[in-house]
Amino acid sequence: MSIVALISDLGTKDHYVSLVKASLLNHNPTIIPVDITHEIGPGEIGDAAFLFRSVWNNFPFGSVFINGVSSYKQAGREHIIIEYQDRYLITADNGVFSLMFPEAQNEEYNIYLLDIEGAEDMRFPMSGVFAMAAAQITQGNLPDQWCERLSDLKKIKGLEPYMNGQDLVTQVIYVDHFGNLYFNLTKKLFEEVGKGRSFAIPVRAQTTINKFHERFADVEIGSEVAFWGQNDYLVISMNRDGGGERAGTFSRLMNLDLGDSLTISFHGDANR
Repeated sequence: MSIVALISDLGTKDHYVSLVKASLLNHNPTIIPVDITHEIGPGEIGDAAFLFRSVWNNFPFGSVFINGVSSYKQAGREHIIIEYQDRYLITADNGVFSLMFPEAQNEEYNIYLLDIEGAEDMRFPMSGVFAMAAAQITQGNLPDQWCERLSDLKKIKGLEPYMNGQDLVTQVIYVDHFGNLYFNLTKKLFEEVGKGRSFAIPVRAQTTINKFHERFADVEIGSEVAFWGQNDYLVISMNRDGGGERAGTFSRLMNLDLGDSLTISFHGDANR
């Protein structure tokens, strides 16, 4: 298979996404373009990073990902290819990879300078140099055969949970279409910090969550629920009966938006 997965802030109203797919197919007709989303806010690489990470391991080895968010080449920001976990990310060197995988060590990934002579790399790189690079990779011409190796890339430090006494302070890093709130807390970190202790998450006035569930239906309709998302990040929402007009309202009910904090309180001795 020749899968090329796309994320951009181009939207779907215009013809831009079709131009990218047409270019991919012209360069390699066997490519299967897959849309992750094109509804990222303009330049919002944090959202792009979250969604890339959410699906990365679900794509087969050898898949190519194209990041069209903040993709333009400029002074100090080259176009690059990153090889990680037997998959490839084509992007501008804008920090998105460090937000996707902040735990990744330098020796775990390879970075290549993307420079194809004659390729359009300024006006619309997604349909130009990015599409040409994706075609090369999907045809078996891997970057180490035709690209210059780089030693480092731009890194951006994202929001991180922190301890405040017995409390763990987390932040909202993504709000989906249904109003589900994703926090910058992974199950692994929660277990490391919590050490099996009981906890309380105050979500609204006189409403506290003190256990995790597997799915929405595990709680009554209209009740708040916390669970670990497919990407292992904490999700807090409400069991809505079919969504409908109420879909997307939970973030407003909680009065929380991107970057806002929520505190998880632990009870008991962490050293026991």
